[in-house]
Amino acid sequence: MEIIYAKSEVKREKPKNFDPKDELLFQQVWSSIRPECHLLLLENITVLKDTLLDPGKLMFYDKYSHVNGYKTYRKFKKLIRFIKNSIMSKTINIEKGIWICDLWSGNYYHWFMDCIPRLLMAEKYLEEHVVIIPESFKSYSFIKESLALLGMKAVYVQPNVNYKVTKLLLPSEIGRIGQYRFELLSRVKERFVKEADSIVGKRKIFIMRRPAKARNISNKDGMFEILNEFQYEIHYFEDYDLLKQIEIIKETKILVGIHGAGLTNMVFMPKGGTVLEFRNGEDGSKLVNCFFTLASELGLNYYYTTNKS
Repeated sequence: MEIIYAKSEVKREKPKNFDPKDELLFQQVWSSIRPECHLLLLENITVLKDTLLDPGKLMFYDKYSHVNGYKTYRKFKKLIRFIKNSIMSKTINIEKGIWICDLWSGNYYHWFMDCIPRLLMAEKYLEEHVVIIPESFKSYSFIKESLALLGMKAVYVQPNVNYKVTKLLLPSEIGRIGQYRFELLSRVKERFVKEADSIVGKRKIFIMRRPAKARNISNKDGMFEILNEFQYEIHYFEDYDLLKQIEIIKETKILVGIHGAGLTNMVFMPKGGTVLEFRNGEDGSKLVNCFFTLASELGLNYYYTTNKS
C-alpha cells in the first residue's frame, strides 16, 4: 500500500452572503477531517459484477466498491457466483486494470468528484491499464466521453462472468460526499480544459433542469424575467454532451443553479469565479453542503439562497 495523501483537517470560510440565522445549514462543515488516501497494488484479483475478490485469500475488497461494505450473506452469495462461473468457464482475463467505481458512480457528480479523482490519484502507475466498470454504467454517455478525453480504455463487466485481473490498481475513496483534495481537483481541470490558466471568465450562466420528480422551480417564469434582465444565459445541460458543457463553463464568470449535479461543472470554471446555489432552506446535512465545500476547495466565491421546498 502506498499512502498518497495523509489524513488532514480542512477549515472553510463562510459563504460570501452568510446569514447567522443559517448556522444550522453549515455548522457541520466549517471544518472536517479528510481521510487518508492510499493506493493498493494487487495481483490476481477477480472482479465479480460490482465488487472485488482475492480468491487465494477468500478476501473481499468490498469497501473500495461499496461505501459501507458488504454484509456477510452478500459475500457468501458472491462466492457461490464465483464458483459457478469458474465451473462453467465463464472467466475473462485482464492483464492490467484499475477499479475506481462505487454504487453511486452512474451519477454525474459522483463520477467527476469521486471516480475521476481516484483515477488521477493513481496516474503515475498507469501503464496500459484499463478502467474496469460495471456493465450497468455503460449507458452513461459522460462516462464514455470523459474516459475517451483522458485516453483511457474501459472494460464493462458483465454480471455473470468472472474477470481475473493479473495486476490491479485499487485507489481508496477520496473522502465521503463533500470531501475533496485540491490537488486532484486541479488535475481534473487540467485534463479537461486546455490552457485553463489563460482563460478569463465573462459569461453568466444559469443551469436549468427539465421537469423532474424533484427540485423543480415553481416560480420559474418570474425568475427567467430577472435572469434575462441581468443578461444570464439559460442552459439545459442535460441536453449537451460533455464537451459542450465544458466549453461553456470554462468561460463562465458566474454560475447559478439549483442544488444538483449540474453545479459539479464549477470544477471547470476560471479562477476567481462566483457560484450561487439555490438550496433547500430546511436541509443542513453534510451531503447537501457538497457544493459549498467544493466551491471552498476551488477558491470560488460562494453565495446561496434558502428556499421553501
